Amino acid sequence: MSSGIRKDVQIIRGFAILSVLGFHFFPETFPNGYLGVDQFFVISGYLMCLLLHKSSQKPWYSLIAHFYFRRLKRILPLYFLIIFATLLSISWISSDFLFVKNLKSAKKALFFMSNIPEEEKAEIGYFRKVSFLKI
Repeated sequence: MSSGIRKDVQIIRGFAILSVLGFHFFPETFPNGYLGVDQFFVISGYLMCLLLHKSSQKPWYSLIAHFYFRRLKRILPLYFLIIFATLLSISWISSDFLFVKNLKSAKKALFFMSNIPEEEKAEIGYFRKVSFLKI
């Protein structure tokens, strides 16, 4: 295992992905699929501890900062691409009214503020959380 990739962790990650997807697409069949998110947190914590243990000669805070920097460098470009692609597809398939509402929602998503309540009660937007669907 010279590459440093542990197959057992990858298998747990795969089960976590399948359980979350199952919960989203078949909630009656996978009622506890949301627990896959907890599995991701456990895996992340394990990988952080492994990183700290292997690199104990460096200060722990620089290792944690490096850990999160690498993840943000990997995740943020795709995050922004998805927001842009969603807005682009909404502009092609929906009315101007929905595009304007989704544009407001996307602006909040760009600054990671989607969960901050708004004054408008009837806000429509793809990136806005829809709590009545999360029953």
